[in-house]
Amino acid sequence: MSKTVKFKNTLFNKKELKNVIYTAFIDYGTARASYLADDLKELGFHYATKAGISISVEDLKVPPIKKSLLSEAYKEIDTSDTQYSRGEINTIERFQNVINTWNNASETLKDELVGYFKTTDPLNSIYLMAFSGARGNLSQVRQLVGMRGLMSDPQGQIIDIPIIHNFREGLTITDYIMSAYGARKGVVDTALRTADSGYLTRRLIDVAQDVIIREEDCLTKRSINLYPQKFKKSDFVEKISGRVAAKDIFQPGTNKHIVKRNQEIDIEIAGQLYDEKLSVIGIRSPLTCESTRSICQKCYGWNLAGGKVVDLGEAVGIIAAQSIGEPGTQLTMRTFHTGGIFTADPSRQIRSQKSGVVSFGKNIQTRPTRTMYGKDILLLEKETLLHFTDYKNQKSEIKLSADSSIFVKDNDFVKEKELLAELPLTNQQTTQAKKDILSPVSGEVVLTNQKDIVWVLNGNIYDIPKDSLLNEFKPTNNITEQDGLINFKIKAKSEGIVKFEKHKINNTLESIKILNCLQFFKMPLYKDKTTSKLILINNKQEKYIVDELPKVFPSKSILFAQGASNIYKAPSGGEIYYKNSSFYKGTVTKKERIIQKSGKLLFIPKEVKAINKNAALLEVLNGSVIEEKTELLKGTFSNIDGFVETKESNNIIQQITIKPGKFIEYLYLSEEEKKQLIDLNKKIFFPGEIIFEDVIVEYLSCVEITKVFNRYGLLLRPIYEFNIPKPKVNKNSIVSNKNTFSSKLTFSNFDSLNFNSGELVKQHKNRNLINSSISLNWNKTKLETKAGLNLKILKNHKQPDLFNLAIITNEVINLINFLPKKFANEKLKISLQVKGSQFIEPQTILGKISLLPEQQFSITKIKKTTDPSARLMLVNKNNYETYYSEKNNFLVTKDEMIKAGNKITPDLRINYSGQILKVSPFACKLHRGIPFFLTKETVLYKTKNDLVKVGDTLGTIIFEQVVTGDIVQGLPKVEEILEARKPQDSALLANSPGIVIDVKDDNTINILGNANYLDESNLKKSKYQKYELNRKKTKQNIIVAKNDYIYVGQPLTAGIVSPHNLLITYFEYYKTINLESEAAYLSFRKIQKLLIHKVQDVYGSQGVTIADKHIEVIIRQITSKVEVTAAGSTLLLPGEVIELRQINYINSVMQKTGKKQANYKPMLLGITKASLLTESFISAASFQETTKILTAAAIEGKIDWLRGLKENVIIGRLIPAGTGFDDKPQIKMSFAEIT
Repeated sequence: MSKTVKFKNTLFNKKELKNVIYTAFIDYGTARASYLADDLKELGFHYATKAGISISVEDLKVPPIKKSLLSEAYKEIDTSDTQYSRGEINTIERFQNVINTWNNASETLKDELVGYFKTTDPLNSIYLMAFSGARGNLSQVRQLVGMRGLMSDPQGQIIDIPIIHNFREGLTITDYIMSAYGARKGVVDTALRTADSGYLTRRLIDVAQDVIIREEDCLTKRSINLYPQKFKKSDFVEKISGRVAAKDIFQPGTNKHIVKRNQEIDIEIAGQLYDEKLSVIGIRSPLTCESTRSICQKCYGWNLAGGKVVDLGEAVGIIAAQSIGEPGTQLTMRTFHTGGIFTADPSRQIRSQKSGVVSFGKNIQTRPTRTMYGKDILLLEKETLLHFTDYKNQKSEIKLSADSSIFVKDNDFVKEKELLAELPLTNQQTTQAKKDILSPVSGEVVLTNQKDIVWVLNGNIYDIPKDSLLNEFKPTNNITEQDGLINFKIKAKSEGIVKFEKHKINNTLESIKILNCLQFFKMPLYKDKTTSKLILINNKQEKYIVDELPKVFPSKSILFAQGASNIYKAPSGGEIYYKNSSFYKGTVTKKERIIQKSGKLLFIPKEVKAINKNAALLEVLNGSVIEEKTELLKGTFSNIDGFVETKESNNIIQQITIKPGKFIEYLYLSEEEKKQLIDLNKKIFFPGEIIFEDVIVEYLSCVEITKVFNRYGLLLRPIYEFNIPKPKVNKNSIVSNKNTFSSKLTFSNFDSLNFNSGELVKQHKNRNLINSSISLNWNKTKLETKAGLNLKILKNHKQPDLFNLAIITNEVINLINFLPKKFANEKLKISLQVKGSQFIEPQTILGKISLLPEQQFSITKIKKTTDPSARLMLVNKNNYETYYSEKNNFLVTKDEMIKAGNKITPDLRINYSGQILKVSPFACKLHRGIPFFLTKETVLYKTKNDLVKVGDTLGTIIFEQVVTGDIVQGLPKVEEILEARKPQDSALLANSPGIVIDVKDDNTINILGNANYLDESNLKKSKYQKYELNRKKTKQNIIVAKNDYIYVGQPLTAGIVSPHNLLITYFEYYKTINLESEAAYLSFRKIQKLLIHKVQDVYGSQGVTIADKHIEVIIRQITSKVEVTAAGSTLLLPGEVIELRQINYINSVMQKTGKKQANYKPMLLGITKASLLTESFISAASFQETTKILTAAAIEGKIDWLRGLKENVIIGRLIPAGTGFDDKPQIKMSFAEIT
């Protein structure tokens, strides 16, 4: 059939150019289309160069209509604020009104830009650039010459203050800061999207890389259905073009073929099919293909890149993965939202085309409801028609579906483009959200008979803390700024001298200290000029070094000083031994062993070095004798001389031990001599003793027998002996005690052991085996004080080199933290009753802190509340308004609640809301207040007569928040769908169709029978199906009501529908009416359709178009496996994951041989898990969990047949795709032929 080019005499914008290229590509092929594109490019460049288009600031022209649009928007905002202040809408509804107003203003201005440029300057360079498709778009032009619009804060919530300026006019500082939020978010989003999109593409390619066109026709009889009337013609043509018909398609009412089975559907046939208004069309799809490990040409259809049937060997899996992954960067993360409430979708709005009258039908059924903007409307309960009559008396009808919102009343007159109705949201999931109602004023809560309003009448509110003193005022008193409303006593707990601490900069009083010296010691303390440490010398001229003193006493005694003597200093590292623990006593902490009796210590020197290095680096040999300062390893030297022992493991030297002493080596020993030698091990010999007739012991020694390889040696290790005399404890002999007040503290000296017997003493210069110490002790029963105890060393003025020791108490009263935090912002005054350096007794009142009023006023009303939140309310004249009238014609009565804008006389409207206190003939007194609107879902925390301060929570608004696409849209949503993630709080699903009989106690649902087969004859025989909710585990609300019809898989409770649960629900249901294999296929088909629809919804919402067949290829890979539940007579194992086609073939063999078949359940795999469960372990191991997969493959003895692309690339073989594909395999048989 010859192709003809249609003549078009029109302005070619981006859309028209796209259509021309597409037509050329389809009708004339790739080469001719390329020539056309080159010619168009040359044409454009030629005239663009001739035109000499330039750009300047003057080209940025701001439409004059902007001022009027902003003025109208501000009026609408004022209206919303007035409604809020009058208690007609709540804070959520006001916020949504503001957002909607500015969004509409911004969108209207954007629409006006196009018309403005067309009419005033059609050759404007900005306009040409944006609308030719060269660079930029309408949204960016709007920001240049319109207004930037609404921005989101760092949390993603919309800021209800718009940027009304554009870049031509310049931004204010506030505009710039708000823009910075969005700019930062955009930069971060771009970086994250790029990485996430790349990783998603990699996973998609991995899961689909082995999907190749391997055969012409799989001979399947299955198909998927398309419903033409659900699409626009252009969308339908695009969706069905390039597909293959699964069945013969006839003209309605005739036997004339439009399309034959297995015939390709091109653009012309697609248009004809749509025009015939067919109800359903069956087409072949990758989802229905029965080819093993591949897809056939017929089920795939056209290669969309060439407009012809896909070639054999085409790697359609990789094409599909790239087609889905590549647009991923275009998907925004869409955290930019309005707190869960969204602006109305213009496509759902029905507006009047002309001015006229709207009337309802006679049988209309509605119920009142409230919109998210706070407007009372009617909600349709069933489908109906609106009748419209224009000014020419021409009548028309508007069809509305059930649950549509009607914004007009019966017989209302409406203007052109006025909103009449709004169609219901479809496929929208909602969840409950909460928003606190914060009081903007302080005052008293008042409840009236009007249940949807709560009032707060103005007043000054003050918290009354516990143990505070309240001044007694009367309603007629005048209060100045210096009068204390509430007083707090500042009381000292202990005796002492008062000291004031002031702020270093502003000189304000910060704290009060009460110092008291409990005890004073005059003792010989000196300062060492070299170390700057204090030295204490007792009456025996023994030196002690004073430790760093603690600021407070932690226990009944503290270590005051340690002896400076080196009598018991270990000569080196080594081991300490003593006979038993009878001569010392452990303390409570068991860290010190205080010596009680005389005794003896034995010390055997030894040096131990931890190495943990390669044995090849060792410079000395095991069993050798070395001198002091010998290099053991590079940079490591010995501190003593002696015998070397090494500890080695896996060629790593862990430890080197050097033992000083006399070493004698023995060679060629008989067994008897060896035994005699070994018997000497660990024995002690005294000086002068002889061993083996030739070894004279010169010093107290411990014998150690060594064996290195087969060589024996005898090591005489020296023993150092320390004699410990019986200690003489004298508590007061060490100091000259001059006590100023009372004898409460004492000193005592003691000796203590630092090591347990057998413990290793590490090499340390100042490590003593025994410490002589002085402790400072006191009895807690004699020293009762709540203040902190401090040690302080004072200089002796008569002898500058000497120091004295003082024990003091230090009570600190921090005035900053004296009052609760809620008083931090209050106006306070401190009055003191004591002076600095004054001595006070315990429980002395030092002063008071007074809470002052913010301004001077006259009290007209006093009210107090008691615990738990004691508060004081003082009402003054500023909280009242008085209105006068000369006619004595007031329309209000006493105690009536009235709102701002209402009339109190026929001629007078008031500008404040509140309660009428008094009505006299010519005056009316009003107590000012604020009303708050309460919806049915609002939870009120305050009761009548409660006192609230600014910022206190009055209650919580509970409202419905949309949780679908717009909040977690874009890349994260696509990833969530393809990875088949299980939601945390999934909804309860119906297992079978039926009718809800009743819902009991919000936790039990009873559904009657299978509603598909109910009639009067078997109604009584049908069984109830009972669903019970465990309220300990879930708090989801039941979303079905009595008499509702329930279909299979319908959610019965709020929550997200889990695709895993839905798959099993479908499978269990279909198993009751089909074979297991057919039930698995049907349940997979249901889930496949759902997943494809979800993915397309996400991409479609962002303006990205992806052919269905690409998504079908990926979805096929994750919905093709089942889990074995019972093996039957097969060799399969329970829990094993296997292809559905494979297990059906195995079961068919079992059936023919009369053996028991395997049972299974379908599985929904994510793309990652599906990649790891592929038959090729080489492909899976190159993706993730390499070690685990290769180990499992080795244990199971797996064989990789190298059927896919990836494993052949890794091995380096010819890739079985494209030119490497063998189109004449020896065996060419489909699963359908086998069965």
